[in-house]
Amino acid sequence: MGRVDFDAIVVGARVAGAATALYLARRGYSVLLLDRDRFPSPTLSTHLFFTDTLDALRELGALERVLAVDAPRLRWLRFPYVAAPFPEYGGLDFALCVRREVFDTILLQHAAAQPEITVQTGTEVTGLIREDGRVAGVRYRARRGKTEGEAHARIVIGADGRHSFVARAAGAAEYDLVAPLFAWYYAYLLDVPLDDPPSAAAFSGPFPELGAEYAAAFIFPADSGLTLVGFGVEHAAFARFRRNVRTNFFAGLRSLPEAWERVGQGRLASRILGTGQLPNLFRTAWGPGWALVGDAGCHKDPHTAQGMGDAVRSARLLAAALDCWWRGEASEVEALAWYQRERDADLRPMYDFTTFRLQAQVGEEIWERFNQLTWEDPNLASRRVAAMTHAVHPAEVYTPDAVRRAVGMPSAL
Repeated sequence: MGRVDFDAIVVGARVAGAATALYLARRGYSVLLLDRDRFPSPTLSTHLFFTDTLDALRELGALERVLAVDAPRLRWLRFPYVAAPFPEYGGLDFALCVRREVFDTILLQHAAAQPEITVQTGTEVTGLIREDGRVAGVRYRARRGKTEGEAHARIVIGADGRHSFVARAAGAAEYDLVAPLFAWYYAYLLDVPLDDPPSAAAFSGPFPELGAEYAAAFIFPADSGLTLVGFGVEHAAFARFRRNVRTNFFAGLRSLPEAWERVGQGRLASRILGTGQLPNLFRTAWGPGWALVGDAGCHKDPHTAQGMGDAVRSARLLAAALDCWWRGEASEVEALAWYQRERDADLRPMYDFTTFRLQAQVGEEIWERFNQLTWEDPNLASRRVAAMTHAVHPAEVYTPDAVRRAVGMPSAL
């Protein structure tokens, strides 16, 4: 290789990027961590994260600062298809909802404190540098000024979200695409009462005023006395919803009595943010000199609240693969091909469940029986929540064979 300024350049400094940089720094590798945003700043997100994320934060040395944020420990998951307490994993048995401007800033500050990591925010990557048929670095510029520069590394990692510049510039292929399913909007409200025990709750039903056969609300108690309140509609109603977001947001909440009973007296404390541009896809995870992590490599609808956990688990896998390559235990091709296989195996079950591919594979009758048993059998409900939090591997619950076994049917031949 030619000039190398860093072992890795990570484009995107939120959960996926900061975690990747920290995992690499723990192994002694030098990292340039870039982000076009300045911090603190919000980003579209469900904000809810589970014990798999908390476990990663402990590994990375950031858990104490996150736990010091005044967010309620959420002890139960109460969704339209399952209700059960969060299982214990690594001594932790709760979920958290923390505003991303708070959470991301904690993680970024922790990364900046590591001598191996150089952080530059307010910096936009404008191009990839290629040498001898591989990506060898990036060109960048400050978003508030004319400062331009370039940096070289052994690998460039795209952690820059579902519209990843690195993925486009590197030519990452997309596969297993599913059309957008829902449009989701959220805001923070004050004076929303906590339930007992505090829970991450969601409610569903039709929203006939907008012609939506399916709509849902979520209520996640968050930090600073705020509650994250969301409302979404099936994607077919997205265009109608966005014509008057505020009116439809509150009308939609009122259309779900259980949700409105909780939030009806709350006071709006933020803008209402959201989108219907929520693609479901995998992208090829690597190529010569580049790799993808987090939403850049796999994005799915947020209704199962998997994004933050997916990001930290994939960051851990990618750092392990790069360490294996750089220590000479495997070639670049061998190490990064392993990363893609492991990433896909980790993400596939919840991806298929989230995008309804799993439901289609087992058939409507079996899936309805599976849902019915979830309410009849507390053990199954607990296993479904454990799979969603990755306290058990989701493949033990959310694969066609696992669903068939749960309802007492033989596995497919």
